[in-house]
Amino acid sequence: MHYDLLRKIALVFLIPLAFIIIPAQGIPDVSMEVRSESGTPENNIIDLIVVLKNKDSVPFKGKIAIHTPQGFRAVSAGGIDAELDAGESVFLPVKVIVNNNAVAGEKKISFDLTDLQHRTVAEKSITFNIAENNALRITAENPVLYINNTKDSVEVRARVSNLGNTRQNVTVVFKIPEIAQGNVFIEKKGSIAVEKDTVFIFRFMPSGPLAKSSQFSIDIAGFRDPEKEIFGNASVAVQNVASTQRYQDLQNNSFSSYKKNSITAGYRRVGNNLNMYQLIGSGGFNLPSGYVFLRGNIYTMNNQSEPVVTNTYITYRRKNSEYTLGNISKIMEMSMFGRGAEYAVTSSDKDKKLEVGFVDQTFSLVERNSFLKYGYGFFARGSMGMQNAARNMSATYVFRNDPYENARHNLLGTDMQYSFNKDWNMMAKVYSGLSVYENINVTKPSLAVESQYSGIINKFNLNGNYFYSTDYYPGNRRGMLQIQQNISTNVIKDYNIYTNILISDFSPKFYFYDNNLESNTTRVDTGINFPKKGNFGFALSLQYQNEKSNTYNNFFNTGINQDSKQLKAQRITDYMTWSSPDHKHSSVLGIEAGLAQYPDIDQLKYQMKATGNYSYKWLNFNFMYQYGSYFLSEYAFSRIFNENNPYKKLSLSAFVNENFFDQKLTATSGFTYTDDILYGKSPSGFINLKYSGKLYGVYLNTSWFHYSSRELNNNLLTIEAGITLNLKSNTLDPGKKGNITAFVYYDNNNNGIFDNGDQPAEGYLVMLNTISFRTDSKGNLNYKGLPYGKYALKQIIQKGWYYNEAEIDMNRHNYALQIPLHQNGTVQGKIDYEFNAKTALDFDPKIGGIIFNIYKRDELLQRVITDDNGEFISFLESGDYKIELNENSLPANTYVERTSSEAKVEAGKIISLEPFIIRVKEKKIRVRKFGNE
Repeated sequence: MHYDLLRKIALVFLIPLAFIIIPAQGIPDVSMEVRSESGTPENNIIDLIVVLKNKDSVPFKGKIAIHTPQGFRAVSAGGIDAELDAGESVFLPVKVIVNNNAVAGEKKISFDLTDLQHRTVAEKSITFNIAENNALRITAENPVLYINNTKDSVEVRARVSNLGNTRQNVTVVFKIPEIAQGNVFIEKKGSIAVEKDTVFIFRFMPSGPLAKSSQFSIDIAGFRDPEKEIFGNASVAVQNVASTQRYQDLQNNSFSSYKKNSITAGYRRVGNNLNMYQLIGSGGFNLPSGYVFLRGNIYTMNNQSEPVVTNTYITYRRKNSEYTLGNISKIMEMSMFGRGAEYAVTSSDKDKKLEVGFVDQTFSLVERNSFLKYGYGFFARGSMGMQNAARNMSATYVFRNDPYENARHNLLGTDMQYSFNKDWNMMAKVYSGLSVYENINVTKPSLAVESQYSGIINKFNLNGNYFYSTDYYPGNRRGMLQIQQNISTNVIKDYNIYTNILISDFSPKFYFYDNNLESNTTRVDTGINFPKKGNFGFALSLQYQNEKSNTYNNFFNTGINQDSKQLKAQRITDYMTWSSPDHKHSSVLGIEAGLAQYPDIDQLKYQMKATGNYSYKWLNFNFMYQYGSYFLSEYAFSRIFNENNPYKKLSLSAFVNENFFDQKLTATSGFTYTDDILYGKSPSGFINLKYSGKLYGVYLNTSWFHYSSRELNNNLLTIEAGITLNLKSNTLDPGKKGNITAFVYYDNNNNGIFDNGDQPAEGYLVMLNTISFRTDSKGNLNYKGLPYGKYALKQIIQKGWYYNEAEIDMNRHNYALQIPLHQNGTVQGKIDYEFNAKTALDFDPKIGGIIFNIYKRDELLQRVITDDNGEFISFLESGDYKIELNENSLPANTYVERTSSEAKVEAGKIISLEPFIIRVKEKKIRVRKFGNE
């Protein structure tokens, strides 16, 4: 009765608060801690350890987002995937790079742990004192490189400058974005003397798909040896200048993306009798207006009359609209899966979206049973504020005809998210249901509310999660009350105390199912995390658990008795962690012990659990030993086989993961051994191999499981093999598209018309936006599949000729234009040194690398650099220019009296400037004169 009273009290409090308190959907009980060696980074790298502990009885999957201040960059920029078994603790290394522009002082790095539904589970932050360090610098000698065909090789040159006062050993890493097999990394090592430069050169032949790309980037990173700490990075843009190219959108978004097309054929054998054949593929292609994307998954097994087709659909996108036909999967408050159709439209600013769809709830797309046999439904959802993560909302309506309950379910609700400031944010969800049961002539209303909040009050971190639904609620969570409250704070410097409270009550009801299920759990965890001492960490906590349920009554010989059985436990837990100074080794040891009150037993019983983990690079080892039942399910199952002995469980596992042959071959293997009353002695193992090539990939997966419990003894061997073919990838765009054809010619008579005396410009570079073309033998270039819009024709002066910049309005399927080339003038100059060798200060007679800035009407036009002979040359269109020497590029102890020259450039003429004279500063000589006293 008191639980019914609890539900009523919670309902009274939660319904008024539902519109102002944020909803949470069963937020997992996972704690997070961030640890660091010191408060200051070394060599521009911050090394952190994120400690996660899953306190739930179910596995957890989520992601850690890292938020860094300006001048910082996390190596795992896309976040860190987190996957924990029930009760498991993991230690995740994190590296944050401190760039040279980081401002000295205290900076905060924040970590947010979210689950697969993007709900915040835990938040932590850590402060560091940063000092600027510019000991090494890395630059790309040629930021832009050009290739003309698929047989061109690429030479990348990276210059590393030692700006410190000691010799430095470095490693330069070149990252090549190979499309078929992911990024490829190449290392070059060297030693650099003080105030000297070293050029690292890497040459490679791009793969076919990469060489056909309009452009791609090669990232270069420098690491200080032997610590492998990054000190800088650079990039080189490689542009394909073929005369014919197809448009590729390098800025991916939800309605325009780069698709990697592939098809995979696989075979799987399970045991001695089951054979399965599977075909999976996906791909897309552009249409003159919009594009089509397809995904398919079909498999069949022996003795099966028809294949099974799932996750198969075709999508057509045009402008802001999207049409999908096939298998539809919508995860909502009342989720819908099956064959059907969906339409979605997004506003031009991507801030609003409307989705509607119809679903026949049939698993396979080619199911032979009659249409709508297993029920059907439709949905509509509208969203606002999609571009604002702090403030947004959506409204949803779902209808489902359920033949199993003989009911028509209607669900209407709204989701809201609101952030008051950086410390406080709230979410709320309210849903109302109406179910019509035809056979019993009953109309049943229902309700579900969720809330979630997080904030800080006087250094106390607070977050609460609440959910309530009525017993006949037709959504995914029926008849559930769940309350979770977490509080934590730091006391006495780095001592962190916390309290986590979880109360849940599960009592769903069905008109077609007479058994009334009831299950409730109360759990309280409170503890302290001690500051790390050297490489060791320690945490201590107290736990209280109360579980009550009638789900397992059949195991207690109670017959139809619906009285709930109860298990209470109090435990003390402690966890010790260790990591090596280089963070390559890490381990954790946890011990839990306490007393439990089991059903039908008066006296308290002892229980304990020991867990451990050790990891090193590619190796991970885990063990767990449990004495006594931690949950009612374990106690109930043990009663089936033995009523006198306590429940015991031993689990051992080891996993390895390694890459070979330049990351092309990945090998993963593992072994697990479990021994308990339910499963008996059950060893298992697996070996997975995957090879990823440019045009194809192959995989081989094997697993073995042995089950041995009392009279049962069974072995299960599974073998799976397949091959993946990488097809041509496309940039899919939902808008209208056309082709640009351009004719480039030398306009010798300068009249802007191709006539007598003019010639086609073969091999001339032309740039449209950021894409470069080299004209063919007839002076033509072609740009295909180009979305409608405005494109800039940018000037590239070469070979003494230039063309005028212009804007092209691409508004038809075929766009033709002529590009006349006008002859430009040439400006050349050089430097000379003048100095007295006897009185001159020490200096480096630098000839190459002296920088000159060229201005036109006081606007910086370009920069040129002297070659190894001290000379420079520039091609310019007709006009007046100022050529100015950049004094910052002069060697130490030198200066110039004349820093600039004026030049009037005329077409076809060469202008030679007076040499720029570099003078050397002289020593100060003190002269003493002697005379008569």
